[in-house]
Amino acid sequence: MPLSGTTLSCRAFRLPCQGNGLEECQDALAADAERSRFAIADGAAESPYSSLWAQLLVEEFVRQSERLIPWEKWLPALQKRWAVVCGLAPSPRQSEETGVPWYLEVGLRHGAFATFLGLVIEDRSWYATAVGDSCLFQVRQDELIRAFPVIRAADFSNTPWLIGSRTSPYEVPHKNGLQTQGDCQPGDRLWLMTDALAQWFLTQAENGGKPWLALASLEQTAEGASAEQTFAAWIEGLRTARQLRNDDVTLVAIAL
Repeated sequence: MPLSGTTLSCRAFRLPCQGNGLEECQDALAADAERSRFAIADGAAESPYSSLWAQLLVEEFVRQSERLIPWEKWLPALQKRWAVVCGLAPSPRQSEETGVPWYLEVGLRHGAFATFLGLVIEDRSWYATAVGDSCLFQVRQDELIRAFPVIRAADFSNTPWLIGSRTSPYEVPHKNGLQTQGDCQPGDRLWLMTDALAQWFLTQAENGGKPWLALASLEQTAEGASAEQTFAAWIEGLRTARQLRNDDVTLVAIAL
């Protein structure tokens, strides 16, 4: 059941690489504050329809009613849905009939890939599941008390573990998927962010900074276009200062 006895607020932001439009962003997010379910994913740009795959993952996780359903119970149906939406067919002839471009056919048969992070808050506890380097951070009383699944800035790489739309539900999630849980207290802040922003966050924290103060200020901006503009300007400032690499950025900010 959702969090009880405590008010929960959520703000979400998504921004593409510099020079790209939002429709080219490979990141995805979904949030249901009333049911206290949140998810982010980062589609691998090298694979076709990875943004679609990332979006399907986050939407399905947030839609679920059980806390953390085993991957093998919900991933196969999602993989079939991805294949249908993409027009993927089991043979080259059928592929031509459904209009799949020939130059995408090989990539489609390997599938799309994405990192994933899902968060559920129940009563005074939270539960998270992750594959890859999309991250969760918990701040309490002006101190970073949890980082998951990556705990050091140096641990980010160009080859994170990924969930595939055409690979076995047992392969990556069971071998390399992680789960954890923690407690919640009024005043806590939970931050979900994809890898570029997460690496910046950890780098700042490791150098004695308090990056959550900059993030918290974003919560105070007005809703709508002004909030998006404020977030975009802040991210562009970090990119210009070379503190943040040019990558898609997603942030979900949760306040208790």
